[in-house]
Amino acid sequence: MAEPLRTSTPPTTSRLRGLARAALEQQGVAVERLRWMGEHSNHLFRCDTPTSERLVVRVCLPDGRSDAELDAELAWLDALARDTDLTVPVARFSTRVATPELPAGGRCIAFAWVQGRHCEQRPSRRLVADLGRVLATLHAHSRRFRPPAGFTRPTLGIHYLTWADNWHAAQLSRRPIDPTILRLLDEVADRVQAALTQLGTDPAVHGLVHADLHLGNVLDYHGQARPLDFDDAACGHYALDLAITIDSVPEPLHSVLLDAYQAIRPLPDGYQEHAAALLAGRRLFLATFLLAHGLPAAAHLDLLRAFTAHPGRVSVPSAPCDW
Repeated sequence: MAEPLRTSTPPTTSRLRGLARAALEQQGVAVERLRWMGEHSNHLFRCDTPTSERLVVRVCLPDGRSDAELDAELAWLDALARDTDLTVPVARFSTRVATPELPAGGRCIAFAWVQGRHCEQRPSRRLVADLGRVLATLHAHSRRFRPPAGFTRPTLGIHYLTWADNWHAAQLSRRPIDPTILRLLDEVADRVQAALTQLGTDPAVHGLVHADLHLGNVLDYHGQARPLDFDDAACGHYALDLAITIDSVPEPLHSVLLDAYQAIRPLPDGYQEHAAALLAGRRLFLATFLLAHGLPAAAHLDLLRAFTAHPGRVSVPSAPCDW
């Protein structure tokens, strides 16, 4: 999940909770309980109301996504909820607030709670099949989606996959990392860039994608896959988006996902030809993230070494979702 460039010490959870509470009060939402759910590229809070309504409040600070990027995400979610049968997060409100503790404030977006359970450790065959349907539906919708004026999202390209111009890239350069690992990352980046260039940017192969639809961002509702966390939605290759999803699925279920995808639409052009490079691109993204944080990345690095030695290899163990 992409994160903004870090320029200052992050605020405490208590101050962020105060910002979320201020937004809820501004919108007339009574709060019975407000619990921190965690930090990703934003901060999430679960709000329970006296009327049993449940919301997820995302607190977006000024050094994160721009208002235009957030507006674009919400526009696509609205269109998906209107135009498809997918269950996606729907915004209850979006507002900007400030508090005495956080005078710079932030934008708070409240989403309706999506029912389901997390299942990334042992996904069922039924869920994986439905995930293939969901991803194909997202891609099919993207092909016919007409963005409103001012619509802007990041680009899912090599800069994204290497965290270029980001806190992680800067942090990576400061850590005492073996030069052979840095050369490996550079070599993989070059090969992935070559594959993306060959895919081109024709609308048939390149459009608005989720960009982070691994199993950790999917809820299982009686076998129905419900996608979450569209914060990383980007303009990118459908083939790369498919690789990101399939990399989180246990290998024995890869064919289940691909068959279900093809029941809706053909596999993205170039996916089969460049599958190994696209999977390597995903692992490059994960390895860079982990190395920048000083965390173990051996499994990802082993796969990248195998890729450089055997570029056609596509049989890989699935990537963990809790990286």
